[in-house]
Amino acid sequence: MVPAVDRAARILLLLSNRTRGMSLAEITSATGWHKSSVHKLLITLDYHGFLDRDETTKRYALGIELVRCGQSVLNNMLVNRSAKSFLRELADFSGETSTLAILRGTTIVILDVVETPGEIRVSPPIGTMDPVTAKSNGKAVLAWLPEERIGEILETEGLPAKTGNSITNVGLYRKELASVRKQGYAIDIEEFQEGISAVSAPVFNSEGQVFGTLSIIGPAFRMTKEKLNLYGGKCAETAGRLSPLIR
Repeated sequence: MVPAVDRAARILLLLSNRTRGMSLAEITSATGWHKSSVHKLLITLDYHGFLDRDETTKRYALGIELVRCGQSVLNNMLVNRSAKSFLRELADFSGETSTLAILRGTTIVILDVVETPGEIRVSPPIGTMDPVTAKSNGKAVLAWLPEERIGEILETEGLPAKTGNSITNVGLYRKELASVRKQGYAIDIEEFQEGISAVSAPVFNSEGQVFGTLSIIGPAFRMTKEKLNLYGGKCAETAGRLSPLIR
C-alpha cells in the first residue's frame, strides 16, 4: 500500500463516524500521527472536495465530492440498473417502500430505494449501513451463508437489543434463520426500530452465492402479519427473477 493514500483513506473512514466533524488536534490524537503530516493530508483532501473545513469551528467533515463519487458508483453498478424495475414492481404491489441492499463484510448496505407517494412512509437513505444481524435484510442474507461464517458474524457483531422485539439470544436467532431458509424470506416486526416493520428475500449471484436482498418496508401499523407474509412471498418471487441477472 501507498502510506499517504492509506492515511488519507483512514482519515475519511474516521470522519465517517463523526457527525460533528473533528479538529486537527482531535484527528492527530485519534491517529497518533505527526500533526504536520495530518495537516498536509487534510489540506489536500479539502482542496479536492473530499473534506469540508468549517472556518468558524475549524473542524473538518466529509465533503460533498464524496456524495458525487458515491452516486456515480451506484449509477454504474450493474445490479443497481438491473434491480430498478423489480423495486418499482414491489413498491406498486405493496404500496410501501422497496429497497435493494447488498452484503459488505458484516454490514448490509442500502443501494437503492423506490418510494411510494403516501404521506406516511418509511424511506431509508441510500448508503445506509447497518450490522447484518440487525434487520430483516440481514437475516435474509445470513440464512444462506455457511454456518461457520454465520458464527463468525454473530461473534463479531453480537445481537444488541434495539427494541423490545429484538432477538438477543443466539440459539433463538439461529432458529429464526432456519425458519427464514424454510419460508424463503425474513420478517422484521419492529425488531430494529419501533414503529417500522419489513420483509426481505435473498438475491443470489450467478454462482449461487447470496449477494443481497430485496425488501419491502413500511409503518408497523400497516404491515400486519398477513401482509408481511404476502409481501414476503412477493419479495421471494421477485428476487428469484432478479438473481439470474446478477453477475
